[in-house]
Amino acid sequence: MNLNDLNFLPEWDESRYKVGPGDAAEEWRRGPARAIAKAMYNQWREVFGLVIAFAENLADDGEETHPASTKALIYENVMIVAPKIIGAISMDLYVLKMENASNIRTNAKQMMEQIGFAVLMGWADESHKQVIEDALYKFRELYKQWVSTFQKDAYEDEWGLFV
Repeated sequence: MNLNDLNFLPEWDESRYKVGPGDAAEEWRRGPARAIAKAMYNQWREVFGLVIAFAENLADDGEETHPASTKALIYENVMIVAPKIIGAISMDLYVLKMENASNIRTNAKQMMEQIGFAVLMGWADESHKQVIEDALYKFRELYKQWVSTFQKDAYEDEWGLFV
């Protein structure tokens, strides 16, 4: 099985994030954040392919078994991160960027908890988990850089979370 065949997450498309003519003055602010987001997205593509390969090796007999349920949860978590990265770079509001960043962190952590559970139960090998953790570590380092580019604005979070 070729790992590239399992990674159906599209490559980064720079043309989707071009700044319009009226936004030229804002390019200096968004440029570094977008460059980090691109690197982070590309690193997530690596994580994504590894996680899909991991999940595909879990039992899936079509029944509501524990391995099948774990596989479904892993898929839910891995699928959410890329759209949240794209969504966050497509908006300017700090609260919305932080909300997406929080969702990315939550889903990455839950995904690793499910992968760890699969290993604990003997459904998968520890070495496969370690390869994913190593790739996720690189992602997390980019994530920290990316979040540091967010600029707090005057918009009030009506829920009082990102103040």
